[in-house]
Amino acid sequence: MTLSETVSVFGLVFGVSGFVLGVLNYLRDRHEVVVSLQWDLDVTEGSGYDHTKKWGLIRVTNVGRRPTYVSHVALKLPKGYDHTHVVIMGGIVGKKLTEGDPSETYVVDQSVMEHYAKDWKCIVAQVNDSTGKTWYSKKLKSDEIPSWAQASA
Repeated sequence: MTLSETVSVFGLVFGVSGFVLGVLNYLRDRHEVVVSLQWDLDVTEGSGYDHTKKWGLIRVTNVGRRPTYVSHVALKLPKGYDHTHVVIMGGIVGKKLTEGDPSETYVVDQSVMEHYAKDWKCIVAQVNDSTGKTWYSKKLKSDEIPSWAQASA
């Protein structure tokens, strides 16, 4: 093998290696939003919320490496209702989430949810970001029936 062939083989190996590392960095350095939904939470007195009622909580976390801007937070309803979403008023303002930031939390009043009790399994939290991507929470498990849905279960 001549010198020019050896140099070209090294160039090929290093070029392909650089391309693969570039693609892997691109895939690693994305934003990723995790959304969770919990029901039947109690609050303490003096917290600004009625401590005699149960509350829901939507938690939004950026677990990726790039910052993202969360534009709004809502509860997505199943088909069959007059509307498709219940917008969380505290989540309309929007918030920038960067890597390592604490989770953003949004409180949901459960007293308005009784109307949707028969479809409680299909209700999920939804978050839209500035890139147009929609992120959803997982559906609740069958044994996690919220108190506002137990009458219809």
